[in-house]
Amino acid sequence: MSELDAGPSASRRAVLARDAGLRRISRATRWIAAAAVGLSGALAVIAADSFHGHAAASASTQAPASQGAPASVPPANSPGAISPPSSTPTASAAPPVAVSGGS
Repeated sequence: MSELDAGPSASRRAVLARDAGLRRISRATRWIAAAAVGLSGALAVIAADSFHGHAAASASTQAPASQGAPASVPPANSPGAISPPSSTPTASAAPPVAVSGGS
């Protein structure tokens, strides 16, 4: 016996079963979306706590300005110091070269 032969009660049950299934899927989708948002937020918090950026140091950890240069930097007049170039850079008369594209 097919659904057409069973009459309106069989089609009504099919419609109710379909509607119930759609409600279940919609509810599951909402829960999954809420869980995904919650997990994303939790992972963001964990990542923010794990990977600290370059935060400004507090006043208690900064060295006073009166201490001068660190000991690892040689004085400017020492033999190992970097000296300025003997002449200033000059502009070239050649046009700039720009390469764009592939072969």
